Amino acid sequence: MTIRIFPSRLPGEPLERHEHGPLTLHEWMSKNVPSYSLEKVHPITVELSGQILPPNEWPLCYLQPDSDVRIYPVPYGTGLEIAVWVSIAVSIASTAYALFFAPKPELGGFSSNNGTSLDLNPAKANTAKLGDPIREAFGRNRIYADYLVQPMTRFDPNDPTIMRVEMFVCLGYGRFSYAGGDFRVGETPALTLGDGFSFTGYGPGENVAGDHRSECWFNSTEVGGTSSGSGLDMAQTAPETSDIIADAMTVSGSSVSFIGLDVDDDNDSNNDANKLPPSWVEGAIVTLLAPLNIQVSTVAGANVLASDMLAESAPYVGMPVTLNFSGVDYDLQIASFTPQQNAVPGVGGTAAVLRGNAAPTTYDFSTVGQTFTVTWQGTTYTVSLVADYGTMSGLLTAINGGLTGSGLIAHDDGGVVRIVELSSPWRGGSITASPLPFSVFGDSPEFTAGTASSGGTPAITASVTLAYESGTSFSGLPDGILRIALAHRGNEYRISSVDGPTASVQRFVNGAVDNTWPGFATRTVVDFSASGINDNNTWMGPFLACPQNEVIDAFEVNFSFPNGICGFNNKGGKRIRHVEWEIQYRVYGSGSGWASKQGVYALQNVNGLGFTERFNLDAPGLVEVRCRRRNEQGSNNARDAMFWQSLSGRLLARTTSYAGISTIGITVETGGQLAAQSDKRVSVVATRNYDGGGDRTISGAFYHLAHSLGYRDDQIDMATINMLESTYWTPRGEYFDHQAYLDSTSAKDIFDKIAEAGMGYFLLSDGMLSVGREGVKNWTGIITPQDTVEEMQTAFRALTDDDFDGVDVKYINPTTWAEETVQCRAPGNPYPRKVESYKIDVVMSADRAYRIGMRRLMKYLHQRRTYTTTTEMLGWCHEFGDHIILSDDIPTGKTISCLIEAMAFDDEVITLTVTEPLDWSYANPRCWIQFQDGRPSTRLLTPTRVDDFTLSIPYNADLHPEDWTMDDPDIELPRLLFCDSEKGARHGIIQEIVPSDDGTCQVTAPEYKEIFYAYDDATYPGDVA
Repeated sequence: MTIRIFPSRLPGEPLERHEHGPLTLHEWMSKNVPSYSLEKVHPITVELSGQILPPNEWPLCYLQPDSDVRIYPVPYGTGLEIAVWVSIAVSIASTAYALFFAPKPELGGFSSNNGTSLDLNPAKANTAKLGDPIREAFGRNRIYADYLVQPMTRFDPNDPTIMRVEMFVCLGYGRFSYAGGDFRVGETPALTLGDGFSFTGYGPGENVAGDHRSECWFNSTEVGGTSSGSGLDMAQTAPETSDIIADAMTVSGSSVSFIGLDVDDDNDSNNDANKLPPSWVEGAIVTLLAPLNIQVSTVAGANVLASDMLAESAPYVGMPVTLNFSGVDYDLQIASFTPQQNAVPGVGGTAAVLRGNAAPTTYDFSTVGQTFTVTWQGTTYTVSLVADYGTMSGLLTAINGGLTGSGLIAHDDGGVVRIVELSSPWRGGSITASPLPFSVFGDSPEFTAGTASSGGTPAITASVTLAYESGTSFSGLPDGILRIALAHRGNEYRISSVDGPTASVQRFVNGAVDNTWPGFATRTVVDFSASGINDNNTWMGPFLACPQNEVIDAFEVNFSFPNGICGFNNKGGKRIRHVEWEIQYRVYGSGSGWASKQGVYALQNVNGLGFTERFNLDAPGLVEVRCRRRNEQGSNNARDAMFWQSLSGRLLARTTSYAGISTIGITVETGGQLAAQSDKRVSVVATRNYDGGGDRTISGAFYHLAHSLGYRDDQIDMATINMLESTYWTPRGEYFDHQAYLDSTSAKDIFDKIAEAGMGYFLLSDGMLSVGREGVKNWTGIITPQDTVEEMQTAFRALTDDDFDGVDVKYINPTTWAEETVQCRAPGNPYPRKVESYKIDVVMSADRAYRIGMRRLMKYLHQRRTYTTTTEMLGWCHEFGDHIILSDDIPTGKTISCLIEAMAFDDEVITLTVTEPLDWSYANPRCWIQFQDGRPSTRLLTPTRVDDFTLSIPYNADLHPEDWTMDDPDIELPRLLFCDSEKGARHGIIQEIVPSDDGTCQVTAPEYKEIFYAYDDATYPGDVA
């Protein structure tokens, strides 16, 4: 069974425990407390199991083994009453006074302590503080709120250049007031971001279930924790391009065949059995360019492309196309389309004919090419034979390619090549030609002139006009017959089957097969381009989307493209670039197959881009996810570096309200307006709202803290605190702005800071919470040799070069929230020898920082003495910060202390008889009187000599001579302190009261001078020039 004794009601451990046997509380008191009597007024409160037990019930209170007995000091008990309790446990008083009357540099002035360090790191950011105390903010502060759930990053589905960070954060305990203009993202005011910043505030206990930002997401560290910050580089999962090397390519419908095929394996000594590369398999995506001859003319500033083979593209107005000419790609769209129209025959007439006189002797012109021209109706057409065409059909296709737009056609006439007008109405006239190759037409080809028909309508060749994405007409081609590849943008085809050097393909548009494609027009080309993807089936991952033993019901994948997505043609012009990807997921450890989603991003944007892909699960589970890129990265100088930026899973557990704390849901749009990582540095200037007192006032902060610790109003010195607020703090613009968030910060630390903001000190006076203000003040007591048990000691410190003779105070400017420095200099010494750098975190104005700094400087320069003496019970009558007068019996001290053994008075004079002879040789002698209740006279008195033991002073009602008790042997006599007016007595400030085990206590008091406080109302004069 234990009785626990506490020094106060502040949270903390008891200072002492007392074991006891079975007895009443009255019996225990009688045994352990000297001079204890039930009838006396006791300076303690006893609680039994949380209930206050009045003294009249102590004899009736029988302590049981499970009794919870706690003893606390009573507010405003006198020092003499409390001194009785020293004999119970000296350690109690010793610890209590060491705790609450601890030395402060502001009183002693000799410490070079730099105060509490300011956390001014400009990289300060919002963070998660798991296990740390929740912030307790006072007054007005710039707060980087703490994450309650992990922040989420999402890209705008309509504008991939926009990324939004969504966070749900904790401001701190209690209620706060703030507005949109109080937010900053990095150093950027949130108001300048417009719609790019939004927030919703919630008070303590409010329901947040309707705010999706409060959802609990888990961000995988394996994906998002890279040093680059961009995420995992997907280049290693991208397949490589495999180019086709062949002499020629023949296309017809959905069939693509290669002649003279070789695989791109850096080995030219074999042709790999004339087979397609291994990557050309069913389902593979390939890129094909099959140029054809197109008649180009310019009409009204726009190129008109004419060829009946254009039908193979299945053109329509607005269709995105890629035009390749001379190795340069143009990403365009079809502005107009005129379909092919057959001729309406005329009447009469005959066709013009050019016919060979012998069958072709070869179809292979790959070694020795042949070129000739055909002129018809004043236009010359060039035919080039440069490939192995294999058959008569292939040869005719090549010849007809050169005759595009002429109205002539080459066909097989009994084994020989015959060129003739295509259809009636006949134009009339002759076909002429350059020397024709014998291997095609024989040595004597026949030319037959035609005669014109009457009536009829000529055939109309299919044609298109093109335009840029902006709508501007395309006119970048010269007039004439040109070799052009024109197809749906991207030129992508999906292989449906493979047979040796031949593949059947389907046009592939935006990630899907285009069933409307009619197939290629039949032709054989040597200036083709064919490439496929060598898919190595490499994946990034899998990674878990949540911790083990957890499940999720949704997950999100972010892909980022820091350099954008953009292709370039050979002239550096931008073109659409496609990026193909695949995401797979499954329940971890289930053995089930992968669920897959494929997609493609097609853009021409060089800005940073990103995409968020979301998956909602049919049932919660522990999911693993893997990703890969499905087309080559960086081909043709494209900018398309792809990164897996994040993987996030939504956990099922979610808090819907937060009791006692204020929260905010914040959305920040990032991109061109914000620097990197600034979206993680969202701050708000918020003011704490107290339930009682002004929101920024010192008294409001003090009352809030005291009440939160369980103190009642009758345990708080509200009269003194309200007086200080109305007299000093409010008129002088002194506020308390501070935030506590470290687990090492105690309630006592905060009380000290609150008092420091008011240029004072915290007091726990016999269990009563109070504040004292340091400054010019009257003395509250006198300690003379008659009060001490040993001689007073004076420590003197001489000035040295190591002493500070200047102070720089660093504080936070509440406008810029940046650290600023106030220079405190003594008059006549603008450039001090050694300057103290002092940081303070409870002041936000230059004037207040200057006043505090000048106090420190004045003490460094003028506080040289510290007085130490030991008293009996008198020391308990004083408090930390009291201004007292001290004297000793050293002759050179020019002070004499004695008792007043007799007193007489009338309306004009008070006559005093003392126990010691007075030295009237002192220059202009003066005196103080210490009354029997320990109080001193409020002012210095001027005595008149009667004799060596007698003096008189003018009558003053403040002295109350009628209340003096001079004939009671149990009451000490009043005391007189007689001194020299020039030197006077020693003035000190109580800094420490330390009890000892013999019932005495040691008092330490640095000297007191009014010059310390000469700048308490000063205005900062500005920096030294």
